[in-house]
Amino acid sequence: MRAVAIIAVIVNHLNGALLPSGFIGVDVFFVISGYVITRSIQKKRAAANRGAFLLEFYRRRIQRLVPALAICVVVTALLTCLVVPDPTASLWTGLLALVGSSNVFLYQEATDYFGSSGLLNTFTQTWYLGVDYQFYLIFPLAAWQLGLGRAGAPGRRRFRLAMAVVAALSFLLFLIQRQLDPSAAFFLPGARVWELALGCLLATAGESQRGTPDQASGIRNGVAWGSLAALIGVTLAPQDAAPIPMLVSVAATAALITTLQQESPLGRVLNWPPLLRLGVISYSLYLWHWSVIALSRWTIGIHAWSVPFQLLLILGLAELSYRWIETPLGAKPWVTRSIRSLLIGFGINAAVAALLLLLISGELGSSLYAGQRPATLSEQRQKQRIAGTSITSSDCLVNRKAQPKTNQIGALFRTCSAPPETTQGSTLFVVGDSHAAALIPLAADLHQQGLGITLLAKAGCPFPATAHGHLDPGCARFQRKIAKRILAEARPGDAVLIAAYQLSHLGGDVQASRDGFLDPAGEPIQGTNAKVTIYAQALQTFSARAEAKGLRVIVIGAGPRLVGRDTCLPEWFRPGDWNPACLEALQQEAVNAEQINTQLSQSLPAGVRFIDPMPWICPQGCTLVDLRKLLADDDHLTDTAVRRLEQPVLDASQAN
Repeated sequence: MRAVAIIAVIVNHLNGALLPSGFIGVDVFFVISGYVITRSIQKKRAAANRGAFLLEFYRRRIQRLVPALAICVVVTALLTCLVVPDPTASLWTGLLALVGSSNVFLYQEATDYFGSSGLLNTFTQTWYLGVDYQFYLIFPLAAWQLGLGRAGAPGRRRFRLAMAVVAALSFLLFLIQRQLDPSAAFFLPGARVWELALGCLLATAGESQRGTPDQASGIRNGVAWGSLAALIGVTLAPQDAAPIPMLVSVAATAALITTLQQESPLGRVLNWPPLLRLGVISYSLYLWHWSVIALSRWTIGIHAWSVPFQLLLILGLAELSYRWIETPLGAKPWVTRSIRSLLIGFGINAAVAALLLLLISGELGSSLYAGQRPATLSEQRQKQRIAGTSITSSDCLVNRKAQPKTNQIGALFRTCSAPPETTQGSTLFVVGDSHAAALIPLAADLHQQGLGITLLAKAGCPFPATAHGHLDPGCARFQRKIAKRILAEARPGDAVLIAAYQLSHLGGDVQASRDGFLDPAGEPIQGTNAKVTIYAQALQTFSARAEAKGLRVIVIGAGPRLVGRDTCLPEWFRPGDWNPACLEALQQEAVNAEQINTQLSQSLPAGVRFIDPMPWICPQGCTLVDLRKLLADDDHLTDTAVRRLEQPVLDASQAN
């Protein structure tokens, strides 16, 4: 089963169109992991005391996992620095993977596992190890206290009852988080433990009858074949069919574990030496397949002609890792005492972590880049500050998951405001999502000219709030409070500048759009026309109140975008003519921006000024070479790009 699972995962990561739900192979791993660990505890001779049991358990886990992970992290981190212009996010993910918390980091960074942020992070695959580590940090203590492996049948009964309760509570949490916070349901352990606990339950359900011919053998064989067919078939389900593929894969895995007979035809098929070998080296395969695939995305890309070579490289690295690292370092205790093995494992992790910290800190990691470095988002955010004020991106761009209260909004307003040069001067209120925060360099120039600035934005959250709210309820609450505060504090002659990721919030493209606006029934609105209509209504409501107070409202339209910009910029290790899809995408994005801007400008209330940024940022049309300096990532503008908007912003804010 491991072989089937890892094949599904690798194929999905190479080309999601082939096996759209192939990522459910990880769910299979969770169930198998719980099963195997529990079986191993039952088979081993009971330890003399709790301390000895825990030390021996953790020794085996560290020797099994740490050496291969450490080598993979070191090699991948160094290669990442060579080909990734801003390796910080990947390096932090790899560093935290060493201590089993990369899943928490990816969740806090709002990483989209299926989006570019997840696909281009060279350590995204380690989220699985994070969940695994966190479960097994507590599991052995629970197993000991319940008597598993040392108290006979009563211990197994207590263990089964406890795992059943844990599985039920975790599954309930999974169902809740699927609705409220899908990212948490994917990355965090609470909503994943039920899969591991199910494997633990199966391991204590009684000795297998595999290979024993009886009248029920034919039924078990039929169930096993059906389960395997369901497991393979569900990988073809559309990605947006979740959580059905996950539930089917877990159920099918459980059925296979309980019905598969080693001497049956299916048992012999799954024990075919090549498949068996893939299962044996599945841990190393899981580690290295992502390194090869993610680094390929940063370099030559993934093409029909390159996949055979990439697969050979994945298999070769996994085989070398298993033979030279996993087998010699994981088979026998490193030293006579378990505590010393733990200290050695901690020492290995500490040494690798120190190397990654060295690469992250200062300019060392970035200085290793082998190409011509483009603008990066982390560097741009360091420039997002207004000298002599407390306005910075770190303070005035509110995290996507944060939900400031009313009194906190007041404190943020004070922090993120700089008065005009004279008491009679006007103030520009800059609001929106992270694209509004990207305007800070422009706001700094305007402030030097005497204009007051107040800038407050929330990541992923467009301003103003629409009539029926947002898919993220915290977004709508935040923007309503911001609007109320602006209307309370602004004076006649002030202006409100609204900036947002319009191509995403208003776009109709499934891959890159965010269907966050809700309709009267509370369902996400889809399609550009419907989104523009409800957003224009929100602008109408806000602008009417703003104009009544003598305020001007300015909206900046859609700017340039290129999903996967960093992997499209030509480099010596990334020949431009190898990926004509990038040029096609660039042209299509320009068309998308033009369509959005046309529809939005025609739908705005008469008193709202509209700025189409494209003629100012790319007067001759954007090229891939231009985007090296104009975009900090796929869609955020650099300081160079936003400063090109100074004149139209001044004209709009000062118009009568």
